[in-house]
Amino acid sequence: MATKTKLHLRGMSRVFGATKALSDFNLEISDGMFVSLLGPSGCGKSTALNCIAGLLDLSAGEILLDGKPIQHIPAEKRGFGMVFQNYALFPHLNVIKNVSYGLENRRMPKSEMDRRIRWALDLVHLDYAEFGHRFPAQLSGGQQQRLAIARTIALEPHLLLLDEPLSNLDAKLRNEMRIEIKRMHHQLGLTTIYVTHDQSEAMSLSDLIVVMQKGRIEQVGTPQEIYNCPNSLYVADFMGYSNRLPVRIVSREGAEWIVQTMTGVTLRASSTYGGNTDWKEDDQVLAVSRADELLADPLPETNQLSGIVHLVEYVGKAFEVLVRLDGDEDTQLLVSSQSASELERPIRFGIRPSRLLLFPLDDSVPISRPKVKYLEPQAR
Repeated sequence: MATKTKLHLRGMSRVFGATKALSDFNLEISDGMFVSLLGPSGCGKSTALNCIAGLLDLSAGEILLDGKPIQHIPAEKRGFGMVFQNYALFPHLNVIKNVSYGLENRRMPKSEMDRRIRWALDLVHLDYAEFGHRFPAQLSGGQQQRLAIARTIALEPHLLLLDEPLSNLDAKLRNEMRIEIKRMHHQLGLTTIYVTHDQSEAMSLSDLIVVMQKGRIEQVGTPQEIYNCPNSLYVADFMGYSNRLPVRIVSREGAEWIVQTMTGVTLRASSTYGGNTDWKEDDQVLAVSRADELLADPLPETNQLSGIVHLVEYVGKAFEVLVRLDGDEDTQLLVSSQSASELERPIRFGIRPSRLLLFPLDDSVPISRPKVKYLEPQAR
């Protein structure tokens, strides 16, 4: 499929009564790009997708397709394809009829229709002979999702819209379908907008990620930019920077900040904050980090802290250790270690200055903490 599309969303807004579900949404999506709208439930990502699809009218703003406004064009005439969270398959139609339904409405020649059906099913790895006459109830969850995608791409849309298409699948199928969606995107080069609350899905699939909060865009960037350089405490929290340590500014040395914990430990840190970082000596800020970058084993040479092991969880590649900070038992940090730690024993850990990020204090973002469990005491 050679169709590629440039989309420009300008000031897109949607109001439900007194509630602003989407506010001043501005985004340019280039030809063939895969863009993910990422955020928690209620952030406005599905509202944005439905506005683009034409399923919701805009309260303000415009949608430009290759430079032409389309916000007044009905959904069925925009030439977009949409895959819904619940698949929206026709239960009384078999696989072939599900894929051909939209094509029949276009009254195309039977030979062209048959070509598209076979091409679409082959693309999603549903064998025409084996699955063509099965009904949706006779398919697995992953096969139903493949069918929903096949039905959409058979129409050769200008733009592909996917609304949390993998949320109903188990972990194994989600991983398999994620790979399939990425393969199909590379093969088709089709401009795609994908809605998800799953950071790993957005990271692995996207050329560009749009992090949303309360109907607004919080940050736009590549997966690497969003992961390594969150521009707000909200984005950092959503991307897994769950460790939080109140510190005060001591000084600045080039790109690094010298800070001190409430217990007097001096650390070096960086900041990716998108606002004003004109911090002065003794200003109170928040140092945040990801658990997999706060290391006990191997132990970094600099930026070391110490504490007492409180809880331990084995997460497959390493152990996650919840540590009560020395001198401040109310502060708990989640640390990564290659070896199991004994409960209630001292532990040292550290982090590279470039991965300890500083943000202004912000009480509006709650501290998120992964669930952990006690490690059974080892026999002596």
